[in-house]
Amino acid sequence: MASKLPLNGYILGLDVGGKRIGTALASVIARLPQPGVTLDATDDPIGKIKAMVNHEDIQLVVVGLPRNLEGLETAQSQQIRQFTDELRKAISVPIEFADESLSSVRADTLSHDTSFKNVSRDSLAACFILEEFFENTTIETE
Repeated sequence: MASKLPLNGYILGLDVGGKRIGTALASVIARLPQPGVTLDATDDPIGKIKAMVNHEDIQLVVVGLPRNLEGLETAQSQQIRQFTDELRKAISVPIEFADESLSSVRADTLSHDTSFKNVSRDSLAACFILEEFFENTTIETE
């Protein structure tokens, strides 16, 4: 899979859940995800993501999409696709999906490390979603 990106700007990773949405940012150049804020999924998350896109020079949004052990989409996958459809209407940058399998499990493991004590599990999961995206995507610059 290839994505066309400019030479600068940022990629926003999202771990979308029913209660919270974890965010992470990575420079297009450095490709090193950093945990961002955790949004309340019931408090205008699309408006807040739109503000982040405009404020942070976001060039692409990557949304984690869960799959079951057989690699098939789940009921949660459909909820995330619906959320993403609404987000597409609100922002002008491209949105892509990345496999989020085990991102929460990895985040749980890492969150026990004292150096990540003040970072939310959801934002750590968003970092892993961006890592998955970078590992499985060839990024072509314009």
